[in-house]
Amino acid sequence: MKKFLILFCLFTGWQSISQAQSTSDFELWLKLGGKADLSEKWRLNMEQQIRFDENVGAVKNYHTELELVYRANSKVDLFFVPRFIRRNDNSGDTQGYENLFRFQLGGAYEHESGQFEFKHRLLFQHRNELGIKKDEGDVPELFVRYKINTEYKIKDWKYDPEFSVEYFQAIDQEFADNNNSIRFAIGTERDYDRFGELGIDYMIDLSLGLAIREVAHILSFKYTYVF
Repeated sequence: MKKFLILFCLFTGWQSISQAQSTSDFELWLKLGGKADLSEKWRLNMEQQIRFDENVGAVKNYHTELELVYRANSKVDLFFVPRFIRRNDNSGDTQGYENLFRFQLGGAYEHESGQFEFKHRLLFQHRNELGIKKDEGDVPELFVRYKINTEYKIKDWKYDPEFSVEYFQAIDQEFADNNNSIRFAIGTERDYDRFGELGIDYMIDLSLGLAIREVAHILSFKYTYVF
């Protein structure tokens, strides 16, 4: 049943892309990070990332992120994730880099079924522009995000494939039509004992509710050093 649900979500996404009138872009995300166990229950993850859009012709943004994870038990993680963002605004009358701050609060639940390992993640997200007051145009963006990720374990194989679907729901209904979206991803990650972890993902972001759908095809590369 779970296998069928994942395949159905992927199929529905491809159908949506092919049938809707849309604009398309290709993005490249490069991630460099590290992670360390602070204790038996606590872990700290760090990440520096740069993103390119406009068919990899312009910097979209770059950010610095910390993730503090509390291991409640063998199946449940709770986390707090602050992120400082420099976003490149290259459209409209006022252009240049903007400073934003985003934080997330949430949890994740893991379980296994045969050769499949599932992870469900639910989080609350808040993002706003720094240095701008509300009456000057700063409107905080509030989201609820749900993601289901499954990894297929292959015997004697170090590049187990991962598939995921994530839904973004704007809390403020005034902005829901512009900000709701869904993301499909496929990728793999390998842990090299002393070198660290390398990962690659291909993602498709689909806007929901817009008359002309925005579609982003994203290629992501990630390196994480394990302290």
